Amino acid sequence: MKTAGATRWAISFADLGLLLLGAFVFLHAIEASRPTAPEGAAVPMERTSEAGILAAWGPAELFEPGEARLTGAGRARITALVATLGDGDLALASRGLAEGGRRLDRFELAAARTLAIARALREAGVAERRIEISFAQAAAPGDQRIELRRR
Repeated sequence: MKTAGATRWAISFADLGLLLLGAFVFLHAIEASRPTAPEGAAVPMERTSEAGILAAWGPAELFEPGEARLTGAGRARITALVATLGDGDLALASRGLAEGGRRLDRFELAAARTLAIARALREAGVAERRIEISFAQAAAPGDQRIELRRR
């Protein structure tokens, strides 16, 4: 009679174990289906036929990994771009979220990177009143893209 009681808890325990295993397999499948890029890989600029786009960057092209600090090459790219802009108002738009870093979460990092580009544009000679900044979460986390266009 005691063996029947021992079998009941073993069956319940096995059910719980299989349920947890199924949940972990499901979570792993979801995580594996997310697109990822290697650490420090450049996100290629998307080519669009939309008029007015002057430049589009992935964070790896301009920033240190996981940070909102422009690299020397990134700052040089922005300075070189300012020389070709001419007059007119500019719209700086951040699409999507950053991958998140040690100090800042995804939202803060995406905003800080966009503001760092605006600051670099200002330091390169673009009047602050000419720069409009906008944010939209239109992409998956880690797929931030920053666009500069004419207004």
